[in-house]
Amino acid sequence: MARSALTAPAHVVQQRNALGNALQQPDSAPSLSYGGGLGLQDSRLPWNKYNTVAAGTGTGTSIIGWYDTAMVVNAVPSAISAVNIAASQSPAAGAITLVSTTGAGVTVLATAFLALPSLTSIPVGALALDGNPVYQKFGIRDRTWFYDQANALSRNVRIVSGGNDTGITFTVNGFDYYGFPMTEAITGANAGTASGKKAFKWVTGVTHTGSVASTVTIGTGDVYGFPLRADSFGYVYIIYNNTSITANTGFTAADTTTPATSSTGDARGTYAVQSASDGTKRLEIGQTLNIAGLNVTPISNGVFGVPPA
Repeated sequence: MARSALTAPAHVVQQRNALGNALQQPDSAPSLSYGGGLGLQDSRLPWNKYNTVAAGTGTGTSIIGWYDTAMVVNAVPSAISAVNIAASQSPAAGAITLVSTTGAGVTVLATAFLALPSLTSIPVGALALDGNPVYQKFGIRDRTWFYDQANALSRNVRIVSGGNDTGITFTVNGFDYYGFPMTEAITGANAGTASGKKAFKWVTGVTHTGSVASTVTIGTGDVYGFPLRADSFGYVYIIYNNTSITANTGFTAADTTTPATSSTGDARGTYAVQSASDGTKRLEIGQTLNIAGLNVTPISNGVFGVPPA
């Protein structure tokens, strides 16, 4: 008989038989193991078959994770834009007016969205960059959920100044792919573009100090976030526009600064594509975890990066 040596938590279910099979169990699903395996459990959402009752969230999920880290992103980014977050304006110090209607690459939330594993309710009016995450669900009673690679894009924000805004700090507020709050302070450019380093999934507001010199617009960039912590280029596998990426140009490792601040980099690392997104080029990312990164406390910091700020 095969041996099993488990240290909780682990989430193992019966093998899923073919649909229509008389022996099909209603809650069969791929299994998740803490720290990796075929499925990578997201330990930030503690396993609890009654999560929906205990948290009052109505999610119905017992556990969530990545089905296979060999492919964590497989999506077509929307075309890079200078204006899809905020149209041209000349605001005084304070809040910048963001778009209020859904457009290319940006979805304005008409209803609140419950993000996992944070259980954050992303508010109405927030801007989802390349759409909301999608969770694939298995089972009827004990629910096993997985992050969908086709909806796992998060990307940076760019501030485009018509004049000299080098003395102005723009602060972007929003959430990362997992629904954790995130802010970034970006120094303005001199009649050019200032690009953020962090990968946002939702943007809820942008404020700034001082009055802009001329006009300013805000849009999405071509720097994309890794769903898992990437400590070096050797831990990622990237295909962009049907071409395997073999050079580390555009790669930025996870910023492990603790605690994170509005000025630190992305907690999981990013990749900047080397030819502009246009709505047709596909980005595919696979990741391998750094075993040394798993030997940290808490382990989630080694898997998903330090908590963003």
